[in-house]
Amino acid sequence: MSPSDRLLHLIMKNILIFPKSSRNTVLLVEDCEDLRDIMVQYLLDEHPGLSIQTASNGVEALDKITQRAPALLITNINMPRMNGITLLKTLQEKGITMPTLATSGWWTEEALEKELFAQDFVPDKAIEFLQKPFRFEDLGSLVEKLRKL
Repeated sequence: MSPSDRLLHLIMKNILIFPKSSRNTVLLVEDCEDLRDIMVQYLLDEHPGLSIQTASNGVEALDKITQRAPALLITNINMPRMNGITLLKTLQEKGITMPTLATSGWWTEEALEKELFAQDFVPDKAIEFLQKPFRFEDLGSLVEKLRKL
């Protein structure tokens, strides 16, 4: 194999092709199964036509996103295996962007912004924050806002 063929092979090996997503697809990443189920049910009831996939941590989410990127990501920040901050940073490094709703019962919006800045995370798409516990109406309105982007 010539040097140029090897270079082309390496380039092709590292390129990931992500299918286009529908504006109606959402990936909900939440480690608390009960909350995840309630959020899914609320979103399906209030936003008919949504297609919602779920993951319980950032590792599962990353796998699903690389298979088919959703139009919108809703992710908890504190999770086992891979937290939401690492998930967002990893997606950025892979060149994958989507509007995101970050949720947390521990982080504040200001603390999250500082941490993302410290991690050199510069969002290409909108990121909204929803503090837990939250009102489901707030969840619904932020999802609707992000879907319009």
